[in-house]
Amino acid sequence: MLRVENLSVNYGHVKAVKEISFEIKSGEIVSILGANGAGKTSALFGVSAVVKSKGKVFYKDKDISGFTTYQRVEKGIILCPENRRVFSGLSVEENLKMGSYLRGNYQKNIETAYRMFPILKERKKQAAGSLSGGEQQMLAVARALMSDPELLMLDEPSLGLAPVIVDQIFKALVELKRSGMSILLVEQNALKSLKISDRAYILETGRIVHSDDAKTLLNDEKVKKSYLGI
Repeated sequence: MLRVENLSVNYGHVKAVKEISFEIKSGEIVSILGANGAGKTSALFGVSAVVKSKGKVFYKDKDISGFTTYQRVEKGIILCPENRRVFSGLSVEENLKMGSYLRGNYQKNIETAYRMFPILKERKKQAAGSLSGGEQQMLAVARALMSDPELLMLDEPSLGLAPVIVDQIFKALVELKRSGMSILLVEQNALKSLKISDRAYILETGRIVHSDDAKTLLNDEKVKKSYLGI
């Protein structure tokens, strides 16, 4: 589905991502884990062309390294960013409509969004900025789903949320995987991420320092202690 080769992201003289390579197969959940400042978000931004990067990005065996962000969205690579970034002055329903602007069947996908997150249907006429943090995160994920992603990338979806909301969001991700969607998940909650992932890459200061299938990482006490804080 996605193959990234020697991806680098610099902010001036700061090297946030240092020639990392990774891949996601169709129907997988793959996590990128690491501490704050490890380069996880920058890696997602590089894949989605939100920031300038070096290296190669292949999507379905096609080199899309020169594609803009909106061209990658049109291909089905959808990013759900950190800190929700909903349009606070628009209603829940209007935010969801924005999600289907470039691609996606609004009438079909709105029912899926409301089924996965019923609270959004109850709040559909409410301004997004008046929602709780958990509801805004649900809206951000639902808005991403409105674009019919083939590869869904999520940046810290559990950040700052109550455990019951985190459980609901991770349950939704498992359901999406079962439907055949490929998911690239950036998370600090390593334990929660590994439990739903097929494989994971661990970043430290912009480099991949370890990678393996999720079950192996969960059972590796040295890796858990050294890199995951578990």
